[in-house]
Amino acid sequence: MKYLDKILNSWKTVFTYDDISILLSIENKNTIKSFINRLVKSWIIKSGFKWIYTLHKYDIYEFASKLKKDSYISFETVLKQNWIIFQDYSNTIFLSSNNSLSKQIDKMYFKYNKIKDSILYNPLWIINKWTYLIASPERAICDRLYLSSNYYFDNLENIDKQKLSDISQIYNKRVILEVKKLLKNAK
Repeated sequence: MKYLDKILNSWKTVFTYDDISILLSIENKNTIKSFINRLVKSWIIKSGFKWIYTLHKYDIYEFASKLKKDSYISFETVLKQNWIIFQDYSNTIFLSSNNSLSKQIDKMYFKYNKIKDSILYNPLWIINKWTYLIASPERAICDRLYLSSNYYFDNLENIDKQKLSDISQIYNKRVILEVKKLLKNAK
């Protein structure tokens, strides 16, 4: 019971084998396997994808971040959430990553877009939500411009213009110029 309480009372809703091992302070692989199997058979957790287990109610962003390490939520997911674009992408989670990858699990799509490591690992305006990382709206704009030149944004009214300008400096010259153009047109 104490192990189950540790799982249910943790701030996580998505777990890997290693997460459970660390959370329960158990190194024996057979013990962890047995414990996970009992939880799955008891319907306490479910197998989300290969090595990932979830509570029945779980955070989809946390799941997306576990599915592919070295990634953060960005692009259209953040842009739509902040009403910068109006198109509906509710069945797709877009992430910045160290390589491009697309996965479909159940009815959700996970699209990981490769960006240069020097950008990906720069923490400037990447927000740590404890179980996943997410770009600020301004960072998501720069990520999108990095991969799609002349991208159209529906509403730039509520963005922090200084923050957008500062973030653009970690990208290439084309992104810096496009941000300057966006800011000039937004006035």
